[in-house]
Amino acid sequence: MGLIRHILPYLLVLFFLYKANKQPLFLLGIPFLMFMSSSVFFENAKPFQVPGSLYDQLIFMWLILVWLLSKTFSKNQFRKNIPNSRLNLIDYCVIILIFITGISLSNTIMNYYPIVTGIWEEFWIEISLFAGYFIIKDWFGSNTPEVVVDFLYSLVLVNSLTAVLFILHQGLHFNVYDAVEYQTDTFEGQEITRSFWFMPQFLFFSIAFLLVFTKKYSFVSIGLLLVNLLAIVITYTISSVIIAILILITYFVLNGLKNGKLASAVKNLTIYAILGMAGVFIMSRFMPANTNYLLSRIEEHTKSQYTVKEPNDMDVRFTNTANVISKIDRNKKLLGMGPVTKSQSEKFDEMQGNTADIAWSGVIFRWGFIGLAVFLLIYVFSSFQAFNLFIKCQGTVSHLALTALLYIMSQFIESFVSWTFLSGHGLAIGLWYFAVLSALPRFKKTIQADTYSPNLQTLIFGK
Repeated sequence: MGLIRHILPYLLVLFFLYKANKQPLFLLGIPFLMFMSSSVFFENAKPFQVPGSLYDQLIFMWLILVWLLSKTFSKNQFRKNIPNSRLNLIDYCVIILIFITGISLSNTIMNYYPIVTGIWEEFWIEISLFAGYFIIKDWFGSNTPEVVVDFLYSLVLVNSLTAVLFILHQGLHFNVYDAVEYQTDTFEGQEITRSFWFMPQFLFFSIAFLLVFTKKYSFVSIGLLLVNLLAIVITYTISSVIIAILILITYFVLNGLKNGKLASAVKNLTIYAILGMAGVFIMSRFMPANTNYLLSRIEEHTKSQYTVKEPNDMDVRFTNTANVISKIDRNKKLLGMGPVTKSQSEKFDEMQGNTADIAWSGVIFRWGFIGLAVFLLIYVFSSFQAFNLFIKCQGTVSHLALTALLYIMSQFIESFVSWTFLSGHGLAIGLWYFAVLSALPRFKKTIQADTYSPNLQTLIFGK
């Protein structure tokens, strides 16, 4: 297993470099692998960990580097065949956030001078979230929809591989990862481990993509979908199970709405519900303690007296967020504290810890209530845009829009239980799915109504 830990990250890098030889967009896979971090043992890929002192900025540095390389060596002439897209509402919201970040930088330096240790570093970490959005948007918009779909499919494949490793480690207790477990419980005489350090990063995206882009479910696509669903179950996280169910329901309802076949959507949902119950039954035969542990957690959270016995997780998150907000200086509640660090504010560490549990804590602390409103507008505008493109367009654009809509929905819900787009080590690609959606209008007049379906054999070996 130790050999796999050291070889796998380099094999994945070689795969993306191999694909980038013809389609430079695949160079973007390197920052995504860095974001996947421990799930693909990327801490063992030493060239991508230097300099270690810039850990929080490494992904941004590599994102810029590979983007510039793609511009230098790209043979893709697709950009010449499409008009330059205008800024949309999502773009304007991101620009407003850039201005807020810049103003906050100036205010922070003036307020805390001469104690400015770490301010510039924190500023670049924050600004990378927005700069990364425009870089990724430009990159996706400079390629054909088919290349975009293939790249996203490659992310699904990598995530599915990490899902298998996650199941082996957390579900079947093979010693795949060396990381210390987040939590260990004994249930029905068996040790149940829970860890989020090495769990797959794109489970919800993989499920959404596989639902949307598979016309006829092959053994490969069914297998990939089941692996990602099982990995969600093995997290033993109720919110994740709920989000997965909502993705399935929303997918069938929206397709039924667009095609005028709601009855068929209900039929498909019924079939999936039956298959889901069958899957739980089968899992209970092979992993009885794991299944019963998850069911017991669901039962605990549905009891009316649960909050009396033990504080509810969401109550704790909102209470901690309220505490963070109460400690923000009164004159900074609108625009936030800005790019401060623990050298300027003792509240910083508390905010960081709570942001890992609810992203909005970090949003309010850094960008204030105005920033919170702008981020919420991004979710609202992007949801309307995705729905509009899905309904009015056909083919690949419609399918990409539906995938984006399903994932945006999942990330909004998850932002109340995780740091999502404010992930400590991956801010540079935190808004990537909004960037994909924002680039879609460029494709509307360039392709036919037929939907491109990715193929595993073609992706790996080429045509």
